[in-house]
Amino acid sequence: MFFKSRSKVAPSAYKDHSFIGKHAEVTGDIRFQGGLHVEGQVQGNIRADEGCLHLHGEIEGDIEVPHAVINGIVRGNLTCHEHLELAAGAQVYGSVAYRSMEMMLGAQVTGSLQPLSNLSIVGSVKEPAA
Repeated sequence: MFFKSRSKVAPSAYKDHSFIGKHAEVTGDIRFQGGLHVEGQVQGNIRADEGCLHLHGEIEGDIEVPHAVINGIVRGNLTCHEHLELAAGAQVYGSVAYRSMEMMLGAQVTGSLQPLSNLSIVGSVKEPAA
């Protein structure tokens, strides 16, 4: 009665998983499909058309994905076209754009928050007639 139903991600979105281990360092842009679990460090941009990013490590670069669960450090802009979860250990230094978002106690954002549903209508809002 008090719980909202979450949007479901198609199971096919998680059929392919990639993993960057705790002691791994990756330099360069990453494009993935399915799931990407980052426990190490990435210096570069991360993009996906479908799937989910799970971050427990650190990313220095821009992120553009449909779904993300962040419990690590992001130094760059973060765009989630569907659902974003900022867990208690999340630290984001940059702008965050999202369609829906959960932010747990302890998560930190140093930058702006912008709902994606409002981006398309910002320029079309008119001042009321006097």
